[in-house]
Amino acid sequence: MIGALSHVVLREVPAELLAGVSSGEYRVAGSIIQSVSSGRVVGHLQETSAISSLLNLSPLGLPQMAMDAVTVVQNEQIKAAISVVQSLQIANLAVSGIGIGVSVAGAAILAKRIATVEEKVDAILPNLDAIVRGLEAMRVERIAEDFTRLRTLVDQVEEAWLPSASQREWIAIARDAHFLADSFERRARELGAASNVLNTDPLVEAFALASGLRVTARMASSQDDMAREAASSRALTLVQLGEAIQLAPLVLAHAPMENAGTSTWLEVLEQKAGDLRATVARVRDREIAAAGTVETLHELARRGVSGREWLDAAKSEGHNPLLFLPVCDVNLQQKAR
Repeated sequence: MIGALSHVVLREVPAELLAGVSSGEYRVAGSIIQSVSSGRVVGHLQETSAISSLLNLSPLGLPQMAMDAVTVVQNEQIKAAISVVQSLQIANLAVSGIGIGVSVAGAAILAKRIATVEEKVDAILPNLDAIVRGLEAMRVERIAEDFTRLRTLVDQVEEAWLPSASQREWIAIARDAHFLADSFERRARELGAASNVLNTDPLVEAFALASGLRVTARMASSQDDMAREAASSRALTLVQLGEAIQLAPLVLAHAPMENAGTSTWLEVLEQKAGDLRATVARVRDREIAAAGTVETLHELARRGVSGREWLDAAKSEGHNPLLFLPVCDVNLQQKAR
């Protein structure tokens, strides 16, 4: 399937870019590679169906792709592929379900991600006070029903890839995913208004998964303008939902100002900052990845590549874990293999 796109898409990330990422000349932001000095985007990454097998090879479990995983794999090509995935930090993107074509990596990975998010929701519910638990949006049975619908959507996406499926299936998936994403967004907003904003994170993750399926379905149904609109809306909503999750205000909220300036106060600040830094970074990474999706979809349009072609190429690639789309104004002397 990639043959039709061989004039624009590479099966391997050029060695000079890999070296540039390692040296700090370039950075990976979600699914894009950009210059650190200028911010200029030089290429777009897309995980393929092959990444699922590589992730399953890791003895450390998803999403870790530590070098220890490489040492237990005998095939040199697989070792090289794992090394590339690790160096570009793309494993977390595939597992999070935030990138383009969230279903490409496989239903099993998405199902595991959904289960993890649902466990996070179950963990916070008992800790909410009675007023918050009484919110209509936080009714346990309603939330459980939404997660059941989300898992069903993932199964329907897998079925929609079958040869007998038609555009109608994808359009129905897009509509259902849109409704479900709106439901998770509403729950996150109501919970954030009534409790600690950090409690909203698993519901925001669920929104990201559902809205990602919406984007995928629009791409697969060849409704590229609707896919771009859905991706833009998704990125904006994620920024809005994460707006209150900022390290400094959250840390200061846990340090009584009457002790400001004392050694005890500074110790509390430092400890709380350490506790929250990873959470805040994850929220920012999620927002960056969603914005990267928007940029990639616009680049595909500029190159005359349809969303369906892009997804088909990623879905049919069973050897290389990543496809690479260089931007129009970057002359990378690399031929597709």
